[in-house]
Amino acid sequence: MAIQLTSLPTVEQYDVNKAIIQPIFMGQDYMQYMEVLPNIKGTTVIDKFNQLGKITKAFTNGAFSAEGDSDKGSTITITPSRVEAELEFRAHELFNKMKGQLMRNGHDFDNVDGSVVKTILLDLIGQGVKADFNRQLWLSDIAEADADYGIYDGIFQVAREAGATALTREYSGLTTQADDAALVAGNGVKILQGLYDSASAELLEAGNHVFFVSGDIADDYMASTLEASAYAAAGYGALVNGVPNLTYRGIPLIVRRDWDTSIASDASEINGCTSANETHRALLTTQDAFVVGTDFDENSVEQWYSMDNKAYRFRVSYMVGCALKDAKLAVYYTPNAIGV
Repeated sequence: MAIQLTSLPTVEQYDVNKAIIQPIFMGQDYMQYMEVLPNIKGTTVIDKFNQLGKITKAFTNGAFSAEGDSDKGSTITITPSRVEAELEFRAHELFNKMKGQLMRNGHDFDNVDGSVVKTILLDLIGQGVKADFNRQLWLSDIAEADADYGIYDGIFQVAREAGATALTREYSGLTTQADDAALVAGNGVKILQGLYDSASAELLEAGNHVFFVSGDIADDYMASTLEASAYAAAGYGALVNGVPNLTYRGIPLIVRRDWDTSIASDASEINGCTSANETHRALLTTQDAFVVGTDFDENSVEQWYSMDNKAYRFRVSYMVGCALKDAKLAVYYTPNAIGV
């Protein structure tokens, strides 16, 4: 079929769930370290289900008696927020972009299956939704006035509110890190060491650790420590897609370069920094310490063509919220203290 300027295949809720929402919650590398709950409907109290212990005892013929130390009975509360992404594509620009994509993939623009067009549409929409999800999940703060960040509390804010241990540029283990300044060379590894040394016994015992770090911390760790050392190989783990995976004390580093770009452009709206230079931040935690909740049943999509504006408009909405199970299971660094 030929694509009409004012008529595109309809994007349904099922399409958005399968192509956009489920992949951002379930398909990203860092989400394997989060416990994703896909059916959270409003404020929900959930069991922590942390470590079990002292549950084994001598055999008896008596009645059942559940004993031992367990966090199963303790709970946390997670409250997802509804967020929405609104996009507008001017018809002629959208069609030119789609035509280029179709021709690149060997399709005839005047005789193309509607599902192919829908796939291109979903990819365009998904790029923006995914970028915002990643930025807001980590850096948002519901108290922030800026609409790009003040929609729910992200992971750093949740960690602060839970009482997780926090380091700043004033941490004694760092080479003097001036206010409003870029990361001082050599401080990358010192931040990693500071987080490790500040970790609770419970966090160290938990296993399945992971560092989340900004790009400038990762780059400085490589340049100032690994590449300057005869033991550089000790800072790398197994190959991932042919590229050595960064580690510190055997713990993998997941590098979030989107933090650097977001902070550099929106520093005044992001808690814990005061200038575009202060892009450096990091978090040490363990698998499933953070809970990310959504409700796949409540996602929605609207699509229409505006004759007045000669533009296609899309609105995608979904639910998202996060919580930290225990303050002892995370320690983080930001250049300045995260405020209330």
